[in-house]
Amino acid sequence: MQTPPGAPTSSLFAIRDTPHSGRAVFATSFIPADTLLLRADDLTLSVLLREYRREVCGQCFGYEYGRDLRIRDAAVGFSFCSEECQTAWRAEQSEIGVQAWTKVEGLVKGRSKEDDDMVDVDLPRPREKEIQESWAGAKAQASLIVVARQGERDRLQPSTNGANGAAPGVQVTKQHRKALQKALLQPVSPDVMTFCVSGLLWKYNKPTEWERVMALAKDATPYHNTPDLKAFVNAYLHLLAILPLPLLPLCTPETLFLLSSRDSHNSFGIRSLEDDGSEFFGYGCWPAASYFNHSCGPNVEKRRVGRVWEFRAAGEVEEGEELCITYLSGEERKLSRGKRAVVLKRNWGFACGCERCEGI
Repeated sequence: MQTPPGAPTSSLFAIRDTPHSGRAVFATSFIPADTLLLRADDLTLSVLLREYRREVCGQCFGYEYGRDLRIRDAAVGFSFCSEECQTAWRAEQSEIGVQAWTKVEGLVKGRSKEDDDMVDVDLPRPREKEIQESWAGAKAQASLIVVARQGERDRLQPSTNGANGAAPGVQVTKQHRKALQKALLQPVSPDVMTFCVSGLLWKYNKPTEWERVMALAKDATPYHNTPDLKAFVNAYLHLLAILPLPLLPLCTPETLFLLSSRDSHNSFGIRSLEDDGSEFFGYGCWPAASYFNHSCGPNVEKRRVGRVWEFRAAGEVEEGEELCITYLSGEERKLSRGKRAVVLKRNWGFACGCERCEGI
């Protein structure tokens, strides 16, 4: 098969199609125990849960075990363990990105408890038709908001109002302004906003690498429940109303849904004590790392080192053997077969048939 964009390459393994598990990673030669297989440093989007923003570095994800970090950048809503991390974060986000995070923080600050209401985790996932209808339902209001923002652009660039033969500016009415204000009054979900902004900025700052995300396995029903879907639609309208103008063309239902559909089954948790810690700080998408399939008895161990994931052979691996990681956290690995099955089905959408589960 042709190597997908962003897929890892190595003399130790190859990406191949499988009959039942999509693409997978297979050893192309004997691999000794503890061999470094891959260092995945291609983080695309990431979400640090807002409740941990004071304790976890926004750049390297360093954790101070409950203590506030030394540097708090209140304008953008992130904290950093060092000036180097703060500088690196701002450079990576770009000037437009810093402006975007500042706008989002201004909206979210003081309203972050709006998404703290308990949601029944057993609610069914919205099906494709409901997803399509929800996004389509926002289309009319979104078009009005875009016109209102276009009027803002015209005020900033008077030459577009007919001067020098340029096309005349748009006519912004009370209806347009009302649609924008209505969007800002909707409940805010800070972590959903973070997901959307992170993905949009990655596409804006690294357009040539967008194919890395496009090539990942997709989930046609990525939203956990109907409130989750509603939070994403609200975030879309919020962002249309506040993002810096250069980002508006990227803020579309198609792009936001694509980010969710690719991230759904390809994200890695950001936890304390690397991957085995009990505290879940957030998650991120590293496309190169997403080609490893799951096993409850993995032959590959993963370890997060800052913003990079390292993958090493857990033991000797024979040529032709599939290289698998576990999608379970440290505590989840200890669960019974039945309980593991429930976790994997709920979080990842599949029934595990690995050797450990089948008793082979």
